Amino acid sequence: MDIRDTTTRKRWPLIFSALLLSLALLNRQLAWGIFGMGAVAFSQLMLFLSCLVLWLFVSLDWPSLLCLLVLGIMPEMGFKLACQQSFGNSTFVFLTFTFALSYALEQTPALQRLTARALEAPWVQARPWRFVISYLAVLLFMALFMSPTVLFMIIFPIYEAVCQAFGWEKGERSPGILLFASYSCLAIGTAMTPINHVFAVTALGIYKEATGKVITYGQYMRLGLPLGLLLFLILLLSVRFLWRLDLSRAQISELALGNDLPPVTAKERHIVRIFLLVVALWLLPELLSPLWPGLGAFFSRMGNVFPPLLGLILLALIRVEGEPLAKLPDLFRKGVFWPSLLLVGAALALGYALTLPDIGLMAFVQESLGAGLGRLAPYLLVLVFACWTGIQTNFSSNLVSVTVVGSMAVTLLAGQPELSLAPTVLCLVGFMASLAFMTPPAMPYVGISLGSGWLSSRQAFTYGFWLLAWAIALSVLVAYPLGQLVF
Repeated sequence: MDIRDTTTRKRWPLIFSALLLSLALLNRQLAWGIFGMGAVAFSQLMLFLSCLVLWLFVSLDWPSLLCLLVLGIMPEMGFKLACQQSFGNSTFVFLTFTFALSYALEQTPALQRLTARALEAPWVQARPWRFVISYLAVLLFMALFMSPTVLFMIIFPIYEAVCQAFGWEKGERSPGILLFASYSCLAIGTAMTPINHVFAVTALGIYKEATGKVITYGQYMRLGLPLGLLLFLILLLSVRFLWRLDLSRAQISELALGNDLPPVTAKERHIVRIFLLVVALWLLPELLSPLWPGLGAFFSRMGNVFPPLLGLILLALIRVEGEPLAKLPDLFRKGVFWPSLLLVGAALALGYALTLPDIGLMAFVQESLGAGLGRLAPYLLVLVFACWTGIQTNFSSNLVSVTVVGSMAVTLLAGQPELSLAPTVLCLVGFMASLAFMTPPAMPYVGISLGSGWLSSRQAFTYGFWLLAWAIALSVLVAYPLGQLVF
């Protein structure tokens, strides 16, 4: 009874606010000129009144996000200005919303269910090598749009179940090979797209802050996807023929990964659909531009903040059994990794400061190093930055690598427009900064793997160095020619 009364009390403010926003939209489209006010001024007034009603009688969290959404959609404001005037930087806001949205998906068994269904298919379990390849491919696919550290914690129990079914024990060579391949697939998948991946997004943000130009998700993925798939193929060939993973004791029929999972609920379905909608909206500008230029231009103008912001509002508004799909305070409190965001904020500010003409650092660097770099062939420049990022990433923090190398790259290359290398190199910086294989400081999952007893430090360093060398070679042989075509 109380719940029903509360719902009824909130329904009328929602209806009233929706009417105010609809009136503003109609006045804008039909040029009614209500009260003799301009359409933009009337829209702002209606937005203010509708938000005021929602804040007073409904909630404080999702109406605030709705306010940002409406302001961002308005051509006179846009998401960039709305984010700058509210939180300071659109990249910072984008990552905050994306972390919160991803946390909602992580709280469901959807990812475990996807893994179990893929690996329990009869044709997958027919042969051990078919199972291993499918297992690694599933990890690569999930890493395309999920945080690698979170994914590792989800798949590690699955990995240990596989080791048990294969008859492996700690200290043996084969489980170390498979564990290294497992987290390497997460690293490669992370490198392939900017979707929910802080390293690539930070690199793109540094380029945007320094040049005012945008590298789209589609442009990044035209480099990242083929580069990552080739590196994944090299990993598979190395596991099979170079490191010679031993599957002679494998008993795949004993694996039952989905037995303990609960049935699919309506809440899980809604959350998965919202997440897929957000991913689709990120990719729509590139997909729709050739077919419907107007619609593609609209989504392109909305930018990267619009999809996760819309997703969070839907999570708060859609209810199952009287409860919202997710409570926004919980998402922002538990799902947002604030140390990473603080570092991203500092990195973007630092990257912007390094390129300010008034400071003079860019002119100094170009005068001192520009001449030497100018004498290098373009592919050697790509090699230098790929090596620098990859080596530093594997011995220090990913975000520090992105900040240092990305800021220096955009500073050095800004004075050489004839090479048109800056966007290609910044994409490579984001890509290489994701490839953390070798040492514990590189990524938490490396430290966890070494501490688990399944993987030795020697294996991680040796196999990681081999894979990193191939990534650097592919950067020069594949990414550089692709970059010339894309940019």
